[in-house]
Parts: sequence; structure tokens; C-alpha cells
Amino acid sequence: MSGAALSALLGAGLIAASHLVTLLVARVTAGAAGPVAAPALALSYVLKVFVLGWVLLTVPAPSWLSPGWLAGGVLVALTGSLALAARSGARRTRTALEPVLRARREAGHDDRRHEQHERG
Repeated sequence: MSGAALSALLGAGLIAASHLVTLLVARVTAGAAGPVAAPALALSYVLKVFVLGWVLLTVPAPSWLSPGWLAGGVLVALTGSLALAARSGARRTRTALEPVLRARREAGHDDRRHEQHERG
């Protein structure tokens, strides 16, 4: 496999690993009593920054690493993950609002803005 492909895969892998850590922390703290999730997510973010910084400053770059392809892999993976998160968030918002919108329709509220929002 070429150095460019390995570099792009490494960049995408870094993004995937970072998102996986965030998802695991969110999953573990979701059922915790009290406000635990936000501090845990903030701590995981700080740890990820420190670990990545330590790796970048101490581990020498391999000869096959291409910085441009690494950045390209990071950008493609980040764009894809943000698009998936936006789509998932929109779907969950529609699902959460469906009972409210249904109740408004049944109550006879005929507001065009709500109808357009439901279609959009």
C-alpha cells in the first residue's frame, strides 16, 4: 500500500478513534445520577488533546507519512462524521417533536409555519 493511502487512512483513523472515545464516554455517563456527562466529556477532550500533542511532539514521523494526505484523510473523515451527526440529530429532533406536532394538529391549530416545518 502506498504512503499516500496509508497517510489518508491514518488521518481517518485518528478521527474515528476520537469519535469512538467521545461516544464511549457519553454512553457510560448517560445514565449517571447528576450532571456527570458534561465534565466527563470535557475531561476526555482535554486528555485527547494532551495525548495527541504528546504523540506529535515525541514520536518521530515515519518515512512513508505524507502530511497532505494525512490532512486530507482527517478532513474527509471529519466532514463525513459531521454530516452523519447532523442527519442523526435532525431525525431524532423530528421523532421527539412528532407528539407535539400531532397534538397541535388534533387541537385544530392551523399555522402555516408549523406545516412548513413538518414538511422540511
